[in-house]
Amino acid sequence: MHEISIAGAIMDSVLDAAKKNNAKKVSEVFIEIGELTALNPEQLKFIFKTISAGTPAEGARYDIRVITPLISCEKCSYNGPIEFFEKLHFLLPVIKCPRCGESDVDIIAGRECCVKKIKIS
Repeated sequence: MHEISIAGAIMDSVLDAAKKNNAKKVSEVFIEIGELTALNPEQLKFIFKTISAGTPAEGARYDIRVITPLISCEKCSYNGPIEFFEKLHFLLPVIKCPRCGESDVDIIAGRECCVKKIKIS
């Protein structure tokens, strides 16, 4: 359950930004997480609700956008999404090009974990 440490780091960033901008209240946080991070958006929201109690972020809305993995294949020049054969929870996926089967690919998207925007007042 690596969501706890990630949620804590995100909350630290949100509260730090709020403090630097003299905000009394954080009303909304926009976050992007890549599917390859195996982070569960619902678990993150629950943790945010718990750890934000008593802070300016208490009661904030968390808009979490999951980013689909995209690759670029060195062999056949394929650019696009990958296919999963197993859920990511316990296994690290072997990422291969869906067109030619090559594993020498660049991951273009899907590993993100970042706060994109914070609404404060």
